[in-house]
Amino acid sequence: MLRAGCQLLTQSTLPTGKTVGNSFTLEFVRWRRKPRWLPVAKSKMFRVPERKKQSEEERTELMRLHNQYKTQLRSVRQFLREEVVRHEETSTADHIVLTPEQEESVFQQCVEANAAWNASIAKERDQRLAKEREEKVAYVQERLEARQLREEERKKQANQRVLFEIERSKTFITRETLDAAIETALANPVDHNFAIDLAGNLYQGRSTSQLSDASGEPNQQVLSN
Repeated sequence: MLRAGCQLLTQSTLPTGKTVGNSFTLEFVRWRRKPRWLPVAKSKMFRVPERKKQSEEERTELMRLHNQYKTQLRSVRQFLREEVVRHEETSTADHIVLTPEQEESVFQQCVEANAAWNASIAKERDQRLAKEREEKVAYVQERLEARQLREEERKKQANQRVLFEIERSKTFITRETLDAAIETALANPVDHNFAIDLAGNLYQGRSTSQLSDASGEPNQQVLSN
């Protein structure tokens, strides 16, 4: 595998006018053996390795060692099996032999204990479901009451809005009162323009004349904060 590291050196100009270029550093790494992720070489893809021949003495010795190992392993297994059987025979739980009547009695006791346990679990489940049902009913009732209060508040606000619009409609200009409203507007002109100076003084009207009062100050209004 090849690892190449590149270092960029700053170019410098020699006294002779020659320029030193970039230099690269290469480092070669050799593997002691072929990496396992590489495939089989093409030259060795279809090569069948030759099986080494064993001598008769070597084969006999290997067979003897194999038989000896198997014999010892069977002995250990048999010893452990006898130990387990001896332990089961000497234990108090397995040593007692029950008659069919006693076994039936023990079975009935287990059935009764199981039935009692199922009954207690069923009672607890019924209590839990009843509590959850009551909590759900209370939650739904609370939501309904809150919704009813919101509806009443909305209706109240709507009624107030309707009454307010009814009161405002009394001042609306209708077709019958249009001429009178025009004459009133012409007789009472209103100027909504005003000006403010740097001191915060407010001057009402577009054509307001700045007349001095008795104190010598111009006739003006001060804008309140």
